[in-house]
Amino acid sequence: MSEDFFVTHAKAHGPIAPGTFRVVVLEHDDRITIRDFASFDDARAYAYDCASETDHDNAPIAVVIDSKFVRVEKGGHYAGL
Repeated sequence: MSEDFFVTHAKAHGPIAPGTFRVVVLEHDDRITIRDFASFDDARAYAYDCASETDHDNAPIAVVIDSKFVRVEKGGHYAGL
């Protein structure tokens, strides 16, 4: 999955307030969900929670995007930490 996929969806959701972050999630059933956060720490925690929701090969992919639409983190499964 290319980084452009997540940035494209983040941009389609509208502007991101300066200093805040957007998490774009490709869910295990191929739905896209998007949620904004006031802090990087909260966005990162949410991305890791999403990525850890399932233990099968089609686990959600969660990416944190900053207000300049740059990917700053990709959530990973807690088991891999």
